[in-house]
Amino acid sequence: MISFERKQNVLKYIEEKQSATVKELAYALCTSEASVRRDIELLEREGFVKKVYGGVILASRINDIVPISLRDSENASAKEQIARKASELIGDDATIILDASSTARRIVKYIENRRNLRIFTNNLKIFNELANCKAKIYCTGGAFNVKNSAFVGPMAEEFLRSVSADMLFFSSQGISDEGEISDVSEEETSIRKVMLSRAKYKVFLCDSSKVGIQRPFTLCTKDDVDKIISDTKLPWE
Repeated sequence: MISFERKQNVLKYIEEKQSATVKELAYALCTSEASVRRDIELLEREGFVKKVYGGVILASRINDIVPISLRDSENASAKEQIARKASELIGDDATIILDASSTARRIVKYIENRRNLRIFTNNLKIFNELANCKAKIYCTGGAFNVKNSAFVGPMAEEFLRSVSADMLFFSSQGISDEGEISDVSEEETSIRKVMLSRAKYKVFLCDSSKVGIQRPFTLCTKDDVDKIISDTKLPWE
């Protein structure tokens, strides 16, 4: 397949799916990941697409919710490091809330042997991964967002208002240089605000890809959380 034809096929695939990983594109087009990356670079320069996380989306959809399948692969090693540090804060007998972020989900593997944990989450993947865990698990229910594998909406928020947690571990899509935490999803921002109100100790999980980023919906500021765990130095430090 010649370069021009392959590039057009890459764009056509992204237009149909609205987002894709490099690996997915290479498999679908029977070509190498290196070739796909070159095509994406060209398409981004031409203004058709935008690289995000571990893949690419249409440039016109840059402020849309990015699927969890793309976000999960971005800065994976940094997210593991952050999750491991976060898990050290969780002792036996704790009641915690984990949001639907890919970083919070990584905490699960590090706390499976804690005793008498109570875990509340709106993330279906977390709920499934904890199915054989010793902890007592609660899922919020509510309207299911397939892109983020998350339950959101009034029913999920109402459930969380009945919860009193020791700790909340959450992330978001951006934190500005001034410390304003924000996201592109109005629904996830809304449910995270309820989570913040129901936890005594609040921990923001922030890998370097989020620093210096401002999104449309403001969740809170750095002054509203008790701890920020990051793999990079933050602007105000």
